[in-house]
Amino acid sequence: MDGDVVQITVPSKDEVMELASESEKKYKARLESCKHIPDVEDVSSHKGFELSKTPVELKSGEWALKVVPWIGGRILSMEHLPSGSQWLHSRIDINGYEEYSGREYRSAGCTEEYAVIERDLEHAGEEESLILEGDIGGGLAIQRQISIPKDNPKVFRIDSSIIARKVGAGSGGFSRLVCLRAHPMFTLLHPTESFISFTTVNGSKHEIWPDSGEQTFEGDLMPNGKWTLCDKCLGIGLVSRFSTNEVFKCMIHWGTGTVNLELWSEERPVSKESPLRISHEYEVISIP
Repeated sequence: MDGDVVQITVPSKDEVMELASESEKKYKARLESCKHIPDVEDVSSHKGFELSKTPVELKSGEWALKVVPWIGGRILSMEHLPSGSQWLHSRIDINGYEEYSGREYRSAGCTEEYAVIERDLEHAGEEESLILEGDIGGGLAIQRQISIPKDNPKVFRIDSSIIARKVGAGSGGFSRLVCLRAHPMFTLLHPTESFISFTTVNGSKHEIWPDSGEQTFEGDLMPNGKWTLCDKCLGIGLVSRFSTNEVFKCMIHWGTGTVNLELWSEERPVSKESPLRISHEYEVISIP
């Protein structure tokens, strides 16, 4: 009741120290028994090792990349070491660098598990590379090689293919219609100072700014083998180079603080003898 005297027994100083010591011992014991999750996968250089649940790191030359094989084989991080710039906008389960097998957004190939079928660590005179493969159904697979060439450490390359592993007998050896669609999402550190620069196949020069919305380019209006994401504030640009023999459409989509620079192959069936391929590379350059 109100007004009653309440007595609280407080432990002595020695008892408090003993309780704290016992608590610290229990905490350390729990830490030691916990399973530690590494930041980067430490794998040996051989074929066919099992799927990992930790990012694989490629680090050589001017680039440090992190790849998550178990969710779409996506590139999660794309850090340019000399400038300290991180180019990709991503979470572990979405965005970053993704690839699809159809025109539809996030079609097969985006979220499937990819197996690491080859991992080459950097040795003298060799490149650092990673080869992934993911089953996209119907006897098809997407195979992707990510590499940092020893002879040109300023760039890293992505060589991707939709390949026929096992196509039904009644199809004449050809698959369903597929389209290889590279979908990287880049972060804009300075959105009002960022734009896309390129020269088209027909020779006209263009600067595409964020207020232009989504745009697609085909035929003579497509970039002539390269386009550059420029940041005027930083004075650098990310160049994406590709072959116009493999890329049939380019698309720019601006988001909030992000931009997608997509490369699309033609759409057609594939067979074991006629895969779809897109090979491209990235390099950071200085801009005026």
